[in-house]
Formats: sequence, C-alpha cells, structure tokens
Amino acid sequence: MKELNDVQRTRLAALADVLMPAGAGLPAASEVDVHLTWMDQALDAVPTMAPAILAALEVSGEPAEVVETLREESPDLFMALTFVLSGAYFMHPRVRQALGYEGLAVEPNPPLEGEAEYYLEDDLLQPVLERGPIYRQVPEEANNAGGTS
Repeated sequence: MKELNDVQRTRLAALADVLMPAGAGLPAASEVDVHLTWMDQALDAVPTMAPAILAALEVSGEPAEVVETLREESPDLFMALTFVLSGAYFMHPRVRQALGYEGLAVEPNPPLEGEAEYYLEDDLLQPVLERGPIYRQVPEEANNAGGTS
C-alpha cells in the first residue's frame, strides 16, 4: 500500500475521533495516534482493506457527516473503516491498559490429556454440529480489493 499522506492522516484522525471519542477512562483515537504508526500496523495486518480506507477518506464533508454518510450509503466502506480503525486503536498500549488488557499469555497452554474427549462426551458439541457453519459473509469488494503492501 502506498503511504498515507499528511492530509489523509489528518482526515483519518478526525474520522477516528468521531467513532472513538474520549470517555469512560479511554482516550480519543487521535490522542493515541491511531492515524499514524498504529494505522500503518493495522493496514500491514490487513492490506486488502487499504483501498476501502482510501475510498472512505475521499468522501467529502465534516467528519461526523462523513461517518454517517458511509454508514448509510456505503456500509462496506464503513465496515472496513471501523474494522481497521478499531484494530489500530486497540493495539495501543495505553488503550489496552485502560481496558485492563495487557495481552495474551506468552506461555504455551497445551490441552490436557483427555480434554478433547471430554468435549465429545454426552454430545456436548452436537447442537453446534447440527447448526452448521455460521459466519458473516465478507463483502465481495473486500475479497477483491486485493493488493499488497
């Protein structure tokens, strides 16, 4: 993905603050620089979202209006924007600390002997197997956004 320029990053910060304002002990998105290094890391993790982010940044208007327009008229762009921004936001150590989440344990946690059999006893998983797979369909635009960073 091409680097976001300063204008795009400023726009991204404003949109992020509409979606994630300060409150309840959490900082606003721009306070933790989600539009800088954290956005770069998020887009490195999901580079296929970059075209949607760039398209969302092209929508004109005041930040609150843009967020509402995207939500109502371009739900795929809105979902991409909120997905990547929230990922960038929750990666920040200050946000994780405010939430009381310091990350996953780094120690291996192998299954106990017989644990798999336990879950198969008494048809515990049968309702899940009968239900079948359920998931949200990925928008076709996201599938075909392609690209590499």
